[in-house]
Amino acid sequence: MMMSYFCLLPVLKQEMLHKHKDAQQCCKPHNLPLLKAAQQRELQQAMEQRIHEEQQMMDKKIVLELDQKVIDQQSTLEKAGVSGFYITTNPQELTLQMNLLELIRKLQQKESQPRKPFS
Repeated sequence: MMMSYFCLLPVLKQEMLHKHKDAQQCCKPHNLPLLKAAQQRELQQAMEQRIHEEQQMMDKKIVLELDQKVIDQQSTLEKAGVSGFYITTNPQELTLQMNLLELIRKLQQKESQPRKPFS
């Protein structure tokens, strides 16, 4: 299972801070402000990069889950005998299936509305 960046970031930050502390102890006092500024930028960039990577992994996971939901829906509708539904990843066929679902939804809404008597 993939660890969340909420768990990994403190560890990465701690390792980098330890490395920075070592560098600061070896640094001459007049260079310390420059070193600290550079280290702060390095820490910020490393954290931003890690968050970006984790967000990309999460986005990919979400897309895969959505793709699986589409396949499950297609399979269910195909088994139910609804015309036009079968498992596909073809964008044109997916658009057609979405349009069919919208038509079914609209027909169902129309069907559930009370009928007006003729005047």
